[in-house]
Amino acid sequence: MASVEIVRTAEDTAQVDELLWLVLWQPLGLPRNIRSKFNIDGEKLELAAKINGKIVGALVAVWTAESEIEIRHLAVETGHQRKGIGRSLIGGLCRIASVSTCHRIHTIARNTSAGFFGGVGFQPAAGRAPDHPVFLVHGITFVIMEKIVE
Repeated sequence: MASVEIVRTAEDTAQVDELLWLVLWQPLGLPRNIRSKFNIDGEKLELAAKINGKIVGALVAVWTAESEIEIRHLAVETGHQRKGIGRSLIGGLCRIASVSTCHRIHTIARNTSAGFFGGVGFQPAAGRAPDHPVFLVHGITFVIMEKIVE
């Protein structure tokens, strides 16, 4: 079972960067530094799922308002997918949100991950997700999804 913790060290940050690139962007032919182009304003929160000290999953979120968090990136190593690690990362974020002023977590999910988000309690939300030409080439579209935090 993976433990979920807040990323606090430069070494863990580097491992998260590598994992995100390997899982999310390298398969699409995107450059290693692409994550910096996806930044938005707000206080960042990064969670890591570790097994035996190795990061096998990561979640990057940003406080976009006092009562709202946006999940920007979520990735699990290919060999560890479908083992509850993504669910554990979402659970960790929900625990943090529930003891804060957060009332809504939202994400702009890839069509390929909308089923996962639905399975952990997210619902389609109002609004139109932006199109990204780089992703469209690969058949990837986006949907806005949300989860109300109680």
